[in-house]
Amino acid sequence: MPASAQLSDSPSDTSTESSNSTSLSRLGLSQTTVLIATDVFGHTPAVSGLARQLGGNAVIVSPWDDPGCHFRTEQEAYQAFIVDGGIGRYAEKLDKVLREEQALKFVIGFSAGASALWINSEREYMQKIRQTVLFYGSRIRDCREIQPRCPVRLIFAEQEPAFNPQELVNDLRQRGHTADVVKGTSHGFMNTYSRGSCVKSQTRFTAELFALLHAEQALVAA
Repeated sequence: MPASAQLSDSPSDTSTESSNSTSLSRLGLSQTTVLIATDVFGHTPAVSGLARQLGGNAVIVSPWDDPGCHFRTEQEAYQAFIVDGGIGRYAEKLDKVLREEQALKFVIGFSAGASALWINSEREYMQKIRQTVLFYGSRIRDCREIQPRCPVRLIFAEQEPAFNPQELVNDLRQRGHTADVVKGTSHGFMNTYSRGSCVKSQTRFTAELFALLHAEQALVAA
């Protein structure tokens, strides 16, 4: 998440946000229009900061049912994620939220959240979504045949330890999808707490997301 969004030194400090038993938190009092699906670190202060910077009424979905769940390292978080059911369980959680949130217009996902959203993107209820933006969803490579029911932009890091991002992007483009590789980046570049964190990319894409959301909202208002 953007460096400017850091609210504390610890990713486990979520005391300023309310969470329920499904690890779903809301920012804003009117109808929810934006969904953010986090990576394996869950709902950190940086995620809340991103939601505030975007300026929408956001619902934040984390893989974890325990809002106080936190990890010392990315590897520790990933291992816990796999034990907890991995992408399949996360996709089921997001499926429920996406069905219930009728006012949703924009969907954003990071890493595991991006992969789980990609799985759900072919559901009929996704036709209500105006734009989905998915960052470095590495398991998308296992589900290339999916045909989303809404516009999806796929953004990958240049460096991935388990696969060749450029090969995946080339294949996705041939299948008719909008996909890009961000040069000079590693997995996790949008996450302040990741080893791949990149402030330049965070600034760029936060601005692009803000412009996207507010351009659409202005169009609807007109």
